[in-house]
Amino acid sequence: MASTRVLNQASGALAVTLFMLVGCNAIVGLDKLQITGEPSNSAGTEAGGRVSSEGGAAGKEDAVGGGGTAGKQEIPQAGEGGEGGEAPNPGDCTTNQECTDRLTQEVMGEAGSAGTVIAAACIKKPIAHCVKLLSEDCDGITGDYSNDQAIFVGSLFSTKGTTAATNLPRQQSAALAIEHINAVGGVPDPKGSSANPRPLVMVSCDESTNLVRAATHLVDDLHVPAIVGPNTSQDTLDVSTKVTVPGGTVVMSPTGVASSIASLSDNDLTWLMVPSDVQRAPLMIQQINVLETTLKTERMKNYINLGIVFRNDALGIGTRTALNDLKINGQSLANAINLNNHVQIDPYNGADADQPAIITKYLTFLPDIVVLAGTAEAVTQVMVPLEAQWPKDGGGADLAPRPNYVLIDSTKVPELLTAVTNNDDLRKRVRGTGITPGPGGPAETLTEFQVDYNVRYGTSATISGMGPAHDAAYAIGLALAATRTQEVSGASVAQGLRKLAGGATTLKATSQNVLPAFQKLAAGEKITAVGTFGNLDWDANGAVLGGTLEMWCIGLPTAGKPAYASSGLLFDIKTQKPSGTYVQCGP
Repeated sequence: MASTRVLNQASGALAVTLFMLVGCNAIVGLDKLQITGEPSNSAGTEAGGRVSSEGGAAGKEDAVGGGGTAGKQEIPQAGEGGEGGEAPNPGDCTTNQECTDRLTQEVMGEAGSAGTVIAAACIKKPIAHCVKLLSEDCDGITGDYSNDQAIFVGSLFSTKGTTAATNLPRQQSAALAIEHINAVGGVPDPKGSSANPRPLVMVSCDESTNLVRAATHLVDDLHVPAIVGPNTSQDTLDVSTKVTVPGGTVVMSPTGVASSIASLSDNDLTWLMVPSDVQRAPLMIQQINVLETTLKTERMKNYINLGIVFRNDALGIGTRTALNDLKINGQSLANAINLNNHVQIDPYNGADADQPAIITKYLTFLPDIVVLAGTAEAVTQVMVPLEAQWPKDGGGADLAPRPNYVLIDSTKVPELLTAVTNNDDLRKRVRGTGITPGPGGPAETLTEFQVDYNVRYGTSATISGMGPAHDAAYAIGLALAATRTQEVSGASVAQGLRKLAGGATTLKATSQNVLPAFQKLAAGEKITAVGTFGNLDWDANGAVLGGTLEMWCIGLPTAGKPAYASSGLLFDIKTQKPSGTYVQCGP
């Protein structure tokens, strides 16, 4: 019972003979099964505890060769007047509840605790077999997994470790969209009626320990057609090339920005939810040049020292290369006046505990402007120690003026707010590029999402990527409705996503519009779906077609507590034109 049982299901008489010999020690389709002594968790919650890697022999009495008659197959004999071959294998399960009961009983039989439930589903690919929903990395379930009409999807975020504070709200935002879809029964059935809707079940996984292992459970074990996540550009590239593209699963990253994602040869399976680094570059370059002009005047300098510190992965490299068109001190970055003189460009490994070499270098370089292209570690490992160790003169004053920081959305994190708390000087030296809903429908969609999130979870939806994570899960549900007559797959989801733009009916991607959107899509119509930061509209490579960028800053709206806000400077992606002016967040 403790060892994993694997049935070789290859066709041919030899495989059948071996199968019959194994008898009750072999279970059809359970080669992916793992048993845990921990209970499954309710929708939107986490389940902790150790997960065993041992397989089980659930349902052996019903298995072929297990001593009973159920499911037993008669094998025609070849060579004596009959036709050779074997009967189709029906698998070892028919319902999700059957699998849940079977696996739960096994745990109870192995000294499992009373009340333990092992959530499982009868997965029909390649043949019907029971698969445990939770795994070593996947600890959350949203939706009724016992419903045999359920369509399983996944989420993939770094919900443990240093980035959990940022990614758990993103995971919850995606789960909220699943709940809203299920509140109307689920996506329409293949006949387009409401008689037998198909609820969505989201299995939520943490990618921080082992990205490929977590994704493999979703793609190879559960055969999900779509995943919301991952949260970083590099992880999106890695999971696409290693797992989801070969497995035929759509990936929708709510926070990935590397333009290389859109360049993947991915069979239309990898999608961005926010503008790429190339789309953001013009606004960032413009603001660096504005700071250059201002600081040259204030500091009475002919040349400005610029530092570009970037995480050495797709996110950081994409931002760094997008700045190749920047001119500083009247010259390109590569000009001898700048490169390794007035301009320092430094990669770092995001997995390192700290960045002492960069800090030591910049304490001598004394930059006027620092571009940080990374995630939370860019704040905690570069900005914070650089500020703490900034050199002083003999009288205790700063040896040189401190730098201004230009950041990106992925550094718009709680750690940055902590860094500027009770440090007004630093707060006013920080600005960043990011997405904003802009005027009209997206702003209304974002507001409605934020209200729904607050009602559901009791906290504010202010962390970057939360709206796009919600939009991604919502879009997957709409895409499944648009392709309701097709077999559920990554390809059908991708095809359905193309039906969310260009329609005569405009609908916000919010809870009250789920049913109207389903009705239009099930009728074969396109819609124009408006997400929290722009229309759900993509180009042929899965990159967003429009949207609005802003320069954000940090204000003090309530009792001296810092919070992110817009400076008033906007940039339209489609027209490539700015509007408004930068006003430092007050007071």
